[in-house]
Amino acid sequence: MTEEPQPIEPKQLKYLMNKKDINKQHIFYDYYKQECFEAGIDEFLSYAEVKNDMPLYEIQYRKSFKLWTESTHIERKEYIQQALDDFEVVNDEQRHSAAQIMAYIALGNYGEFMGDHHQEHIQNIHYNNKLLYDMGIISILKESLSRTSYQIESLSSQLLDKVCMEIELLLTILYTVVDHNRLHNDGFTIAEYQLSEFLFDMLVRLREHLTKPFLLKKLVLCLHKVLIATLENTGSSRDHLKVEIRKALQLPIIKNKNAQVKASPEDIMSFYHTIQERYPTYTPIPLPKTISNPITVTASHKLSTAMGVSKASKEIDLPYQTLFPSKNQQAPVSRSNNSSRSMNGDIHSTLSETSMNAPYSLTVANSVWLEHLYISVGDYQLIKEREKAIHRWELLDKAIKRDEENLLLEEEDRQKMEVIDHLYSTIAPNFQSIVVVALKLLLSTVSIGKDKEAEILEDINITRNRETISKAVSSIILLLLKWFKLSHVLKFEYLSQILVDSGCMLLILKLLGLQEVALLACKKSDDDTQSFFGYVQHYEEEEGEDDKPYTNQRNLCWPINLLRILQMLTKGKTHRIMLLVQYKSSAILKKLLKVGHPVIDLYVLKNLRNQIYFMGRKWRASNMKTISAIYSNCMTKLDDNWLSSAEGSIDIEEAAMKEVNLRILTRLYNGQWYVPSIMPTMDDINGPDSILFHDRKSFSLTSDDINHYRLPDYSITSPFMINDIQLDSHFKEHYNEWLESEVYSSNEEDEEDEEDESTADHEWNAATPIPNIPHSPLSQEQLTYEINKLYMEELQREFEEQKKKEQKKVQVPEDGWDVPINTEKANVWKDEEEEEIDKEVDPLNIIDWGELTEEDLNRRLKIVEEKASKRWLNVPMDDARYLKVLNTFEDEEIIPIDEEGWPIG
Repeated sequence: MTEEPQPIEPKQLKYLMNKKDINKQHIFYDYYKQECFEAGIDEFLSYAEVKNDMPLYEIQYRKSFKLWTESTHIERKEYIQQALDDFEVVNDEQRHSAAQIMAYIALGNYGEFMGDHHQEHIQNIHYNNKLLYDMGIISILKESLSRTSYQIESLSSQLLDKVCMEIELLLTILYTVVDHNRLHNDGFTIAEYQLSEFLFDMLVRLREHLTKPFLLKKLVLCLHKVLIATLENTGSSRDHLKVEIRKALQLPIIKNKNAQVKASPEDIMSFYHTIQERYPTYTPIPLPKTISNPITVTASHKLSTAMGVSKASKEIDLPYQTLFPSKNQQAPVSRSNNSSRSMNGDIHSTLSETSMNAPYSLTVANSVWLEHLYISVGDYQLIKEREKAIHRWELLDKAIKRDEENLLLEEEDRQKMEVIDHLYSTIAPNFQSIVVVALKLLLSTVSIGKDKEAEILEDINITRNRETISKAVSSIILLLLKWFKLSHVLKFEYLSQILVDSGCMLLILKLLGLQEVALLACKKSDDDTQSFFGYVQHYEEEEGEDDKPYTNQRNLCWPINLLRILQMLTKGKTHRIMLLVQYKSSAILKKLLKVGHPVIDLYVLKNLRNQIYFMGRKWRASNMKTISAIYSNCMTKLDDNWLSSAEGSIDIEEAAMKEVNLRILTRLYNGQWYVPSIMPTMDDINGPDSILFHDRKSFSLTSDDINHYRLPDYSITSPFMINDIQLDSHFKEHYNEWLESEVYSSNEEDEEDEEDESTADHEWNAATPIPNIPHSPLSQEQLTYEINKLYMEELQREFEEQKKKEQKKVQVPEDGWDVPINTEKANVWKDEEEEEIDKEVDPLNIIDWGELTEEDLNRRLKIVEEKASKRWLNVPMDDARYLKVLNTFEDEEIIPIDEEGWPIG
């Protein structure tokens, strides 16, 4: 007997996929490893600054003080204090000299450790920066930066360069002190100085005034390091906070999340809804109390009505739409049809009301769903905020505190959450300006239209500057998204919505698509002989070093950051995923698989997996290697049907409704606690109750007024009765007057009201880049125009190339990561060619001889002439039809001819 074939397990599939022939040059780059202090300093200081400015700092120090190594500890403190005192003087030259001396001390008095004294130099850097921090230099640097930054806005262009040089020196000192103490000082903390908030404000205010690109790079890098120091971005810290928050919310702790197959509350609610439609008499297992209310688990129109924001939901205008749906998109089947069809079946006759005769498979499926239930902190917070919005009138007399779950944490963990909350509350009103500045900086790093020769001849400092800005800005955005999501999911959603509305997703695709990341990862833009530590140690490049494989870590870091940002913005958001499909992101993402780094591969596959629902059968059939890689590398959910789902099974209207509901809930939360200007207007039910969700302190309402304006006491599970309006006695007494004024009024007044409403609707539908968000002083239209220009130019180029290929009918062989092993491609386009031949018009058929023109006749004859030879060349030589063509006079008498061809006789 033949043995049955054994199925392939995911571990075996992953092993086989890892054996594929890929570029393994960059696999030794550890993306999650923290950057060392020496590498950060070399990246922070430009080669021009090292060559031109470092000798000046040493000369300025030696003019004022004696050698650092010959001074005592007390004398060193006196030197530092004297230089700090000069920071507050009015004389610009004296302040500039003091900043140079302080930068020389912060960099470890490098002039005294020239040559082979690297270890002594590093130890002196540790000693100096700890001493500077203990003497309170951070507060002094903050005051100096604040003073000089406000001077820039009022100075002329002649004095601007001097102030920029002073800011550059101050940022160098701040970066060195913060980054060193962050890595080597256990008692280091800067949360009390609120440096992150200050630098965000400085970046937004001075973006248009900072003309020197290297100064802007230093500001962004300094902000990045300060954010890391403020938020304590270590893996153990975030993981520890996640566990403590789940304990505070009384959610189960899962030690190994990667090994568990998860089912979200919304997935389980969808399963319960399906079995209730198919088996109305079946009683499922009760859900946990947290997700027992269906109306708060899944977004719906009923939920919007319960929250009192149904009118505001209709006014939400999504700034992006799916313009090009799939050609094979099928109309979604409505649930009512499914329900009516299942109600007519005979299967219900076997079930009793007590579900004793329920199928065993149904009972097991119910148990499996509950066994794999995973309630994330984000899902829990969304459900609680929906409940608060529904029952807000019941909480009027109670003291409500935001993020109440943080109060249950330990003292140290609660302080960390308060630091994150303070940062969010400070920069949330300026999110739009911060996002615009960040995206402009990313946009400035794209080089379009340059040939390879010009890129080779480009200054190495400019190249390093672009790479560093891309890495720092993408890291800042990723840090904010990760930590705000840890604090509260609706903080993360507010920032992500502004990013999406500002075109961040499209910009990420253009940054990844217009630049060859695989080539940039191998491009050497660092020269150790010109770096800071190379300058101090007199480093000389060894012969043959250029021939060794090289990995540009910056050009690997920022693509991974952008892919992670893209995945965070689109995870679980169907409407945003469809936008990626519209932008044809799959081709851009697949190109990144050639880089050969495991982290890039992982996040590329995660982003592709979200889009497979909408890619169609043909794409899936031609990308089976990609699908196998997704299956072997990405986590699996219990209801994973991304491969077997039929195209068109996703309801587009339902996806848009969920996006709108999430935006409304985000505005409710952030409008109540952080940004009052984005608070949506509430529905007027039984009185002007919309004021009740705002700050009650600004309204003088008595208890009787509150009871009068209170919404009806709807419960979550009971059906809604919108028409339960109580008529007061005054209305009953003046009922006839109301009829005359409201019901029997003239039509002219009604027409005027309709015109006013239509005018208001027309004004509301005016195109706005970001609805219901105050305009920023920075020009967002300029950013949107530049991003769209990149997209339209690239899209037009792709359309033109595709049109040329179709006209020439040239078959372009595939050369990508998913090319199958079999290289025979003779019949790749066979079906398409046969379809084209079938669709061609027969030139000898359907001829209207009465209206036939000379031009049409010549065209038909030309087609016959072109196709005749091609058609008969495919006929075998021994075929009777071929012989018939050669001998066209077989029925006539053959006339004999002589040797010269003349007829005989």
